[in-house]
Amino acid sequence: MREYRGYIFDMDGVLYRGDTLIPGAVETLERLRRRGRRLVFVSNNSTRARDDYAERISELGLPIAEEEIIPATYATARYLAERHAQERIFVVGALGLVKELLRAGLRLVAEPERAEVLVTGSDPAINYQKLSQATSVLLAGKPWVTTNLDRLHPTEDRVIPGTGAVVGALQYITGRQPDVVVGKPSRLIMEQALEALGVPREECLMVGDIIESDVLAGKNAGIDTALVLTGVAKPEDVERSEVKPDYVLKSIADLEG
Repeated sequence: MREYRGYIFDMDGVLYRGDTLIPGAVETLERLRRRGRRLVFVSNNSTRARDDYAERISELGLPIAEEEIIPATYATARYLAERHAQERIFVVGALGLVKELLRAGLRLVAEPERAEVLVTGSDPAINYQKLSQATSVLLAGKPWVTTNLDRLHPTEDRVIPGTGAVVGALQYITGRQPDVVVGKPSRLIMEQALEALGVPREECLMVGDIIESDVLAGKNAGIDTALVLTGVAKPEDVERSEVKPDYVLKSIADLEG
């Protein structure tokens, strides 16, 4: 593995699973910092706001500052504030997404007929009523922005449905695709990460555990990639996939740099 000046890390499945740290995660981050490497942490998890992540990470004992964290909730709020600041937004998503949208000064509405934009994220409380409301917004032809397309999300003892459960249902119902995907593998969140790093992309490495989001995000942004096998991806997934990481590691503990 060649040397890199900047590292973009996925979080769930790379640094921890559930409430359990991946062995060697803390030591690896500390080693990279001692060597002067710049780090930023990007997550497609759309249930937590940025400060929620910071609190959780502090409890786990990871040496990460809030300013280094770019969850999909925060990235989506930034995107909307730049392009839909004055429009009324209907949200299907968890509290963390709602918190970030409100902090960005965006106008949220509870009535789908008033909506000018639909925003979707992972929603543990998804139900028929929410799907019906979101459907009415999409059938009215309004723009659709989603935090990500992840099918699965790793937890401590299993993987659970991700935002893809919401997006997939609405795609099937309406025949529409999201107009904008902010999270990985989109370049939108990656450009925010590169901006935070302040390091040229050719000197950066993306480290993740999902081929179709983390590795593809790196490829889309012109960044080298490392896949760890502590989250969703398995060795056989690498063999089957047309998207190939530059490196495959057992865990973050095997990361050089």
